[in-house]
Amino acid sequence: MAAAMLFGGASAATAEPQADAPQADSAPAALAPVVAPAVGIPAVEIAEDEEAEPALAPVAGAISVEVGPTEEEIAAAEAAEREAAERAAAEEASEQESTESTQTREDSSSSRSGERSNSQGQSSSSQSESSSGESEQSSAPAPSAAKGGSILATARSGIGTPYVYGGTSPSGWDCSGFVQWVYAQHGINLPRGAAGQAAAGTVIPRSEARPGDLVYKPGHIGIYAGGNQFVDAGNSRVDTSERNIYSGSWTFIRI
Repeated sequence: MAAAMLFGGASAATAEPQADAPQADSAPAALAPVVAPAVGIPAVEIAEDEEAEPALAPVAGAISVEVGPTEEEIAAAEAAEREAAERAAAEEASEQESTESTQTREDSSSSRSGERSNSQGQSSSSQSESSSGESEQSSAPAPSAAKGGSILATARSGIGTPYVYGGTSPSGWDCSGFVQWVYAQHGINLPRGAAGQAAAGTVIPRSEARPGDLVYKPGHIGIYAGGNQFVDAGNSRVDTSERNIYSGSWTFIRI
């Protein structure tokens, strides 16, 4: 359009002098409006460019906001979470081990305390029993197992010897002669009669009697063999034998 106007203006300027020469002074007034549109064209293009620039700004802004974490950042975050979980698990396990260790020490301490108490109780009981036993032994000392067994063995060696009233040797003896001979073999001298032999020792309960002790009732005496047995020279029918302690009021004597 500007070109047409220029072209038209130029044609008018050229034609008008031919028609009326005196109007040549008015030609500049006709050219002024032509120059203004020609200058306005670049202004329109600049305006269009200015309108395009704001469209780019939101795009750049949107890109910066919408960009998410990179793969490296994601991997680092996951690694941090795993480390935190592992530390928490390790701390929990450490606390549990500490608690169990404390309980174990307490249980061990209680067990040792109980063992000490039992040991002290057993020791006290043993001392009490020992004191009681010593008290009993002071009144009637018990022969050693070897000594009692040896006396019984000597008595059994005389089994089968005939009963002889008044006898005191393996060729023949009565009850007190037999007991006197057995103890004499162990260096112990006893009186001749049964009552005297019983009086030479200490009366003990039947429950405390041991092999080698004496079994006595008025008129008869023998050597205890354990259980309900004794060895004696009873009479001419049984001679010297090991047999049951028959009925009667028996007393147990410890020499």
